[in-house]
Amino acid sequence: MTKAPVVSWYEGTNTKATEVKSTVNYGTVDADSQSATKVFYIWNNRDTLDDCSKMEEVVFTTRDRNGGLGDSPVVEAVKDNWFWVRVDSLNEESFLPVGKGGVGTKNPSGMKELGTTGSTTNVNASTAQVWAGNKLLTLDTYVQPTTANGFIYKVTKAGTTDGNEPTWVKVEGNPVFDGSAEFVAIKTVQTPASKEILGYANKTDVNGTNAHLAGGNFVKISVYADVPITASAGKNLLVQRVSYRYV
Repeated sequence: MTKAPVVSWYEGTNTKATEVKSTVNYGTVDADSQSATKVFYIWNNRDTLDDCSKMEEVVFTTRDRNGGLGDSPVVEAVKDNWFWVRVDSLNEESFLPVGKGGVGTKNPSGMKELGTTGSTTNVNASTAQVWAGNKLLTLDTYVQPTTANGFIYKVTKAGTTDGNEPTWVKVEGNPVFDGSAEFVAIKTVQTPASKEILGYANKTDVNGTNAHLAGGNFVKISVYADVPITASAGKNLLVQRVSYRYV
């Protein structure tokens, strides 16, 4: 069975210490003014040694605490699209409102597509041994060609390599036969498609300094609330929601 995505959020910085585990407070915002802008890093499968499913068709929005559009009970921040979002991991410069959306609004769907230009380097790439002839290889170890080609190769059948280096296929998932050993090709660097967040294993430090090596596994967004002059006094209790599908 495929492991489901493992989603986590971090506020302000890409460090483990800033993980969001409870309510995010935008503070008191007066009518006809804007809140401070908050930055979030939204991860799939941070710092794990096993792959999980990638997140597909990923979108961000706001909803009331019941999952509704802010109509009943009335939550103006959702109903009237107060929250504005920019996807920094896509190098966006402008913000788009999210929430209920609706005909005639700046963003009728009320959704913001998420994604990243980052990529994830296979966690085994740095330790894969350079191929050598007449060498016994054990199951599930990794080999790289004597001349780098953008792939590493996982041993799927233990055995002894041939005296001559094999022809290395460069198609993800295809086999390579070498003496009595067999490999499967694995692309070293993976980049997500549009609206995707990868779920590959990674060794991201708690301080996030090497997070770029797992850049396909997270998105970075900036969010603020723009409160209109017509806003009512009182708290707006809502959820920031990331929706996705996975296989």
